[in-house]
Amino acid sequence: MRLQGKAAFVTGAGKGIGRAVALLFAREGAQVALFDRDHDALADTQQQISTAGGKALSFDGDVSDAAAVQAAVDTAAERFGGLDFLVANAGVAIPGSVVDISLEDWQRVLGINLNGVFHVSKYGIPHLIRRGGGSVINVASTQGWRGFPGWSGYSASKGAIIALSRQVSMEYAGKKVRCNSIAPGAIDTPMNEWVFSQAADPVAERAKWDEQNPLGRIGLAEDVANAALYLASDESSWVTGICLTVDGGQLAGSG
Repeated sequence: MRLQGKAAFVTGAGKGIGRAVALLFAREGAQVALFDRDHDALADTQQQISTAGGKALSFDGDVSDAAAVQAAVDTAAERFGGLDFLVANAGVAIPGSVVDISLEDWQRVLGINLNGVFHVSKYGIPHLIRRGGGSVINVASTQGWRGFPGWSGYSASKGAIIALSRQVSMEYAGKKVRCNSIAPGAIDTPMNEWVFSQAADPVAERAKWDEQNPLGRIGLAEDVANAALYLASDESSWVTGICLTVDGGQLAGSG
């Protein structure tokens, strides 16, 4: 119960990494505010937390909508008596090189992936400061460090998240607000299931991803959630401004 008596706000909490983070934080004793645009998935996450004896609030919305994020953050802080953790996880991946991607898709990727992180920090950090400090955890990607052909918008947004997280860590360190990012590698999430489905042989494509990883498998959402728990807990009380890579060794072996 490392987060007993604490409160968290988690975006993209309906599926994948966001759901895994929300479930783990609740198991560790935190009250969790769930934010996602998928109403049914959001309701399922809340039900799982409630069934396990935890407490959660759900907010339907798109992280690219500043007003929606602000309203949800403020309401969660009011209902929970404050906030201690912000986990900005919501994201989309739309393929396309800088030449091929449409302007609309480029703006959509940055609007959700990068602006969403900005909105969570902008409206959430004041609540953390009122509590005497807290932890901001932004989910980036190894594509923020290493370029992959065909994913210009996704790569740009994730690299920007890493840089913004470092800047925020310096801006608010004096207020006892820590800010770190996590760079997952290939993770078994609905987003990557869609990528597999686009291949001629989805099963073979998944197997190829497993084989290419130094540890012999792609990651699980729970692997990333465990990293988020560390960055939220007191065990990381002297850790800020880092990007914690959770990729099974991919980056280490890419040089």
